[in-house]
Order: sequence, then C-alpha cells, then structure tokens
Amino acid sequence: MTDIINGDIYRYFGTEEALIEASHITNLKTGERVELSNDAKLLYSRMRKRYHFFTTTSAGGNKGIYHDNIEELKDSANLSKSTTLRCLRVLKQVGLVVATLSGRSNQWTVANITPDSFLLERNAGTTADPVWVDCLKHPVFGKSNEDVTPEVQLEVQREEAKADPMCELEEAPEEEAPAPEKVKPTKKPAARKAPAKQQTVSPFEFKTPRDERFDGLAFERLNDASDRFLVFQDYDLPYLVLFESQGKLTNPAAIEHLKMKRNLFETTGRL
Repeated sequence: MTDIINGDIYRYFGTEEALIEASHITNLKTGERVELSNDAKLLYSRMRKRYHFFTTTSAGGNKGIYHDNIEELKDSANLSKSTTLRCLRVLKQVGLVVATLSGRSNQWTVANITPDSFLLERNAGTTADPVWVDCLKHPVFGKSNEDVTPEVQLEVQREEAKADPMCELEEAPEEEAPAPEKVKPTKKPAARKAPAKQQTVSPFEFKTPRDERFDGLAFERLNDASDRFLVFQDYDLPYLVLFESQGKLTNPAAIEHLKMKRNLFETTGRL
C-alpha cells in the first residue's frame, strides 16, 4: 500500500486522504501517540506544502530553507493564534514538525507521513469497544466493508459458521418410516415478480452520507491552483460537483477535470 502515499506525484495527496480519516497518529520510532484535531490536520497540510515549496525552490530568497513565524502560520491556515500554538504543540510532540529558532522566525522541518514512520488510525468500533483501523492499509472510499479490519471480519465469519447438516444426519439413529400420509392438493404458487433493478449511484454523487467536518480540508486541497502535485481521483468527483454547485470551485485544473469526466461518462457510461 506504500504506493498511495509515496512518490513525487502523491507527495501530499495520499497522506491527506488518510489524514482526513484518522483521529490518532503514532510515531513508530518514538512510540508517541496523540489525538489529531481537524485544525491540527489542516495546519500540518499547509506546513507540508509550504515546506516542500520553499525547500525545492529559491522563491523569495529562501535558498532551500523554510521559515515561518506564528503570525504567518495562523494566517496560512486561517486559525487563531492560540489554536495555532496548541496545534503546533501536538505536531511537535508526535514528531511531524521540528522547529529551530532562526532570527525572528523559526526554521521548520516537516516530516512525510509514511508507513515506516507513522501509523494513522481511526476507530471503526464504538467508544466503549474501540476497534482501531490503519487508515493507510484500509482506506475508506464509500465501501462500508472496508471499514472493518481483517481480524474482525474473521471473527464474524467464525460466529456465522454453522455445522454441516449432512454430518448430523449420518450420526442420527435410524427410525421406523412413518405411514404414508394422504397428499392434499396444493395451490399453484403465484408467479414471482421480477426483482427490481438495483439503482446504481452516479460517480458524481456521494455513495454514503458525507461528513461535513471534512468539507473544508477537501475544498482547500481541490481548489488549490498553486499545487503542482495535485492529482484528482474518481472519489473526488462528488466534492467537485458540490463545490461547483456552491459557486466556490475556481481551480482551472479542477474545473477542466470535472468537465472531462462528465463528457467521458456521457459518452461511454463509465469513467
């Protein structure tokens, strides 16, 4: 599953998908585990993009170094100063960001989220009986059965397994055959109606009720015209349609991608 989060193309996109689903993150090297708020996820995503931009270009005379002070960070994520400081404490604690004081601002190093370094988890169970799922190995894109770990699926299969009725028949003692009964005429069963065709969900609609808490993160990612590494997937289409209907979709690449997919679906019936 490393292909979904590694490589130049998926440098930000794959991690953000798993990050949206996760509620906790563990640093596999230090063992540190923290709870991630939506504000902390948004701040990390912004810092990761700014870090990559400034360390791979010489824009603004940075010479491959990423500097940001608290005011710049809170403005980039549209957060308050107190919220930004609280989120930075969490990100530093788990090792996602490292700050080095340099003049009036900090020099930042922002870590990539990879399966070798970090574990992103969500609770697929209940608060009283939690079942923690690895978001990188078990992503959810509209299929409810993917939200269950293999261990839980195996346990369900064991509970549903039944004894072979043929074995019970072989072990049962033989009984005398009862006297034949008179067979009463039975009514002819009514013809069954053909089952209604299952209505398929359009790829431009959400397969399951969406969680509106993640609309902001999805909008920031899909509408970012400056992100050279942004790659659109089929499960982005419902969000693109949503933002288009709200009149907020301004990213030319996103608009062109949605138009292309609509024409393809109308012509071939598939994406």
